[in-house]
Amino acid sequence: MIFAMAGTRPARLAVLSYDIACPRRAYRVRKALNPLHHAKQYSVFEAMLGNGQLHGLLAELCACCEFSADRLAVWWPVDGMRLEWQHGRLTLTARAGEPRREPAVLRPNIGNFVVCYDVSDPAALRAVANVVAAEGAMVQRSVYWLHLPTREVAAVLARCARHLTEDDRLWAYPLGGSGDLWQVGTPETSILPIATHRWRST
Repeated sequence: MIFAMAGTRPARLAVLSYDIACPRRAYRVRKALNPLHHAKQYSVFEAMLGNGQLHGLLAELCACCEFSADRLAVWWPVDGMRLEWQHGRLTLTARAGEPRREPAVLRPNIGNFVVCYDVSDPAALRAVANVVAAEGAMVQRSVYWLHLPTREVAAVLARCARHLTEDDRLWAYPLGGSGDLWQVGTPETSILPIATHRWRST
């Protein structure tokens, strides 16, 4: 894997997810991600990347995709935070890739979140999907953008948590703004009700 040289901006946590229609293309995308990036959920990866590294990785991933059917997304959580609903409260479970276990404290103006889930039982999966879809816009399967204040996102996670087992995953990433969520590639139509970046491979 060849990365472009990183720019002057320091590395920060980037979260990448994919929804690939063809198993062969999905395998190629996952193979490109596996060497350097730890999968946090199925098809969701976290990595500390500089801008040059990210763009090099996106170029490689875009070469594997057919954007008439496939989806790639990348987002940058505020302070690299990953959140979960645990023990009746919103909990910070990781910051910049490092595990944490402490109450989540967010700025009061946070109003954009990406919620993603990986649920094994089909009935529970449908229940979680229905709860999240009612409040957000689909980025791709099992990944949604929610334009809600923190307390309402916490309530969504709490409702979803009732359907989960220990092996299931349900996470939320706070965003500084909708511009911190990129739709990657050149799909024919936007899948979000916000103006997202479309990074083009050249």
